[in-house]
Amino acid sequence: MKNYTVLIVEDSVVVAKFLAIAFKNEGFKVKTASDGYEALEKVIKNNDINLIITDLNMPEMDGITLLKNLKENEASKNIPVILISSNAPGKSEMSESYAFLQKPFDERAIIGIAKEAIKDIYG
Repeated sequence: MKNYTVLIVEDSVVVAKFLAIAFKNEGFKVKTASDGYEALEKVIKNNDINLIITDLNMPEMDGITLLKNLKENEASKNIPVILISSNAPGKSEMSESYAFLQKPFDERAIIGIAKEAIKDIYG
């Protein structure tokens, strides 16, 4: 997975670090953002994001708004998005995202879903 970059969008420093370490250990390149605005800026400025993992509940721009913006943008509409939250998202958000994981989740589960998304989208 060393040629793939994951963007972790999470306002909790602890959760962001946990995910960053887990993905780096699997060979992913990792970028982080603490809210939807920062994430959107990184996705638009850099054309190297292959997967996005985003929390739903964040200050400034939440994960649902970020997901909608990503899907409306030509450059980012095909990037798989995995939603994470302690609260379940609505049906429309679920259909727009690749997957949803309820917090707390197992590190192996999110890595497995991420690898599956990469295979599905990029072959």
